Amino acid sequence: MNAQYFDRARAAYRAGDYSAAAQMFLAAKEPNEPCGEADHLRGNSLMKLGLYADAAQAYTEALADTRYGKAGALLTNRGKALAATGDLEGAVESFTAATKDTIYATPYKAYLGLANALMKLGRTAEAGVAFRSAAIDGANPAPSSALASLGDCFIKLGRPDDAVESYLTALDYVSAHDDPRTIQAGLGCAYAAAGRMSDAVDAFGRATADGIYQLTPDQQQEFERARDTVNAQASITPAAPQQPSPAASQSMPAAAVDPLDPMGTTGNFMPDPSDTGFFTITESEMIQQDRRAAKVRRKHRHTGLKVFIVILILLVLAVGGAAFAYTRGFGFPSQQDAISGLFTAVADGSDDYDQYLSPNLSDEAKSMIVSNISGLGEATPTVTGLDAGMTESDATVDVAFAQGGTVTYDVHFVRSSNHIGWAVETMTMDFGDLGEGSTDGTDQGATDEGAAGDAADAGTTDDTGAQEATV
Repeated sequence: MNAQYFDRARAAYRAGDYSAAAQMFLAAKEPNEPCGEADHLRGNSLMKLGLYADAAQAYTEALADTRYGKAGALLTNRGKALAATGDLEGAVESFTAATKDTIYATPYKAYLGLANALMKLGRTAEAGVAFRSAAIDGANPAPSSALASLGDCFIKLGRPDDAVESYLTALDYVSAHDDPRTIQAGLGCAYAAAGRMSDAVDAFGRATADGIYQLTPDQQQEFERARDTVNAQASITPAAPQQPSPAASQSMPAAAVDPLDPMGTTGNFMPDPSDTGFFTITESEMIQQDRRAAKVRRKHRHTGLKVFIVILILLVLAVGGAAFAYTRGFGFPSQQDAISGLFTAVADGSDDYDQYLSPNLSDEAKSMIVSNISGLGEATPTVTGLDAGMTESDATVDVAFAQGGTVTYDVHFVRSSNHIGWAVETMTMDFGDLGEGSTDGTDQGATDEGAAGDAADAGTTDDTGAQEATV
């Protein structure tokens, strides 16, 4: 492989010149030479250009390089490219193969693409299974949209009560990237289908409360039907507890099944308390309970001793809570504060950046990190994925440029010199993911033609790259 061409191709790719990048990635290879990284990045460039068929071929050629080891990402990208060309059956086959790659770090992306392709093929139950798999994947940082899409599947399957549960769970997992108004509108449709008209009116009201979200024609029709029913009932008799319609009652199977399982076969229920802060909430409630008990005990004899005991208990709980938080990766500054502070200090030309870098780094290594960041210009880093430990953390950081465009880094954090906060130790440009799917809460995948390019997974980095080298 021509290393000079390859470096020039990567520079063009980082600069957003995808046409030049695609040509130079191809020129960097000898004819019939297997080179997974070059073909992977060439495929990503072609996706950005909207040349989906060519991109699919590039990903296929990258898969031929078995040493590259990115089968899951390549198969997912190829599935997105095939879906964008209209080859939905081919996309389903590629996405399905991606989910079977045991070393693929983000299988939820393959499940999302698979689910959307299956929905377009009318295979709703299978799509629901895929959406559920995407939602419960521990690597998925935003399961809410997948759960909302699962609710859409349940409505189409005639299971409105299960749809209600799915939408309610989606609301529990809403993140900054999700639109709860869209989920509330879907919840309104589910309530209406279940015969719970008053609840439906309330859900539609929450969706449109700010005057920004506009109901779709189908949602508007359901809203008007629910509102008319409620008004008619109010004019005849006083309000009474709602009962699901006979049709809704019949939609639930007699046996108890997971309401988030389209096939009703897994026996796995969501949400898992260990994923929802259950134990943290319990500890807080224990502290509050002890405080209330302390007020009562002060009225009795030996108040001083009892107050001391209560304070001691609270201190033990507080220390335990702090230790628990420390082992789960909490710190001050946090990982987000550390990377934001580093970028701000470098952009301002301040010498304060040293406090955000690992004390284990040499001056030369620190200078290399600062040089790489200063070369990005004005940029805003955001931690989008975090695997936090007690003394080390690995994060996915999206860096958005002021003039537009985003670059993804893999950042390794270690505890700072005060052993409380976090500091940056290494930054490696990550070509594993170029973007995600839609955030409207109903279509998570990037399989539609408009979003296909943004969702392509990027290739891995190279030790010779300037921006992407670990420093």
